Amino acid sequence: MAPLETAVSSPMEAVTIHFAPKTGSEEEWNEAYARLADYFRAYRLHNRIRRTQLILETLRRAADAHEIDPKRSPTSHAIEQARAMLREWLGQIYQGMELTESQIEGSGRLGFHLCDGPGRWPHFFIDRDNLPPDMAEAMRSAIRTSGPRLQVSKMTPRPIDLGLFDDGEEEGEEGSVSSTLRYLILFIIITGVLATVYWLTR
Repeated sequence: MAPLETAVSSPMEAVTIHFAPKTGSEEEWNEAYARLADYFRAYRLHNRIRRTQLILETLRRAADAHEIDPKRSPTSHAIEQARAMLREWLGQIYQGMELTESQIEGSGRLGFHLCDGPGRWPHFFIDRDNLPPDMAEAMRSAIRTSGPRLQVSKMTPRPIDLGLFDDGEEEGEEGSVSSTLRYLILFIIITGVLATVYWLTR
């Protein structure tokens, strides 16, 4: 595949792209590029320079992974690498907050939006080498104040209330005899009532 070279210039900075993967077709990598653009736009990352930088870095990592495992599509590798980069970045920010990996990914996305990260720090999105302390603290604070974390509740077993029967009498030989006596008395009463009704109505 021929190398892809382009440049994006601005008064502040420029981005040069040199991308020549050893495996995969040009159409497949163009599709991966488009899907990555959609992926980063979903985070409201509208800064084109930063988005292009991230897409390039992700494509390079995806190209290395695709060379090892060419059975998977470049798009699949690209999205996997993008998510891995995001987890690494969020893990650095939320280190020490006792969050699971899934909580870091979900809460981290929420924290980035709650502190208006796309508007205030678009150039530092998924930048592990340059992490502004105020952005990190704003993202951490957003998670602390957004509400309690979900925790698994514990249910303690309780004795079953059987109504007419006492739980203490249900246990052991003495309880068994008492229950049998109750049923016998109940049977005698019912038999007596039925016999009385029969005698009165015959």
